[in-house]
Amino acid sequence: MELVSMVNLDGTDEYLTRISGFYGPVEGYDGLEAITSITFHTNKTKHGPYGEESGVGYTHFTSTASPGKVVGFHGRKLDGFLTAIGVHMEYF
Repeated sequence: MELVSMVNLDGTDEYLTRISGFYGPVEGYDGLEAITSITFHTNKTKHGPYGEESGVGYTHFTSTASPGKVVGFHGRKLDGFLTAIGVHMEYF
């Protein structure tokens, strides 16, 4: 089952500053690790977490802590799971 959530930002002056989340093993997929949770951080608030933040073998990740804004994403999927994600930044 695919779940989709929309993150709406205040279009006038809110922007993404980083992402964070967890990745870990996917049950039933013989060692496959994937993103299990993601949170979107903005200059005003945070949206999320979306997904599972705790589990055996889960590891926390975060994008840059440098001042700037997210201007794009890149990632990888395998067997329908997001296995990697990164951000393109515009630094201040």
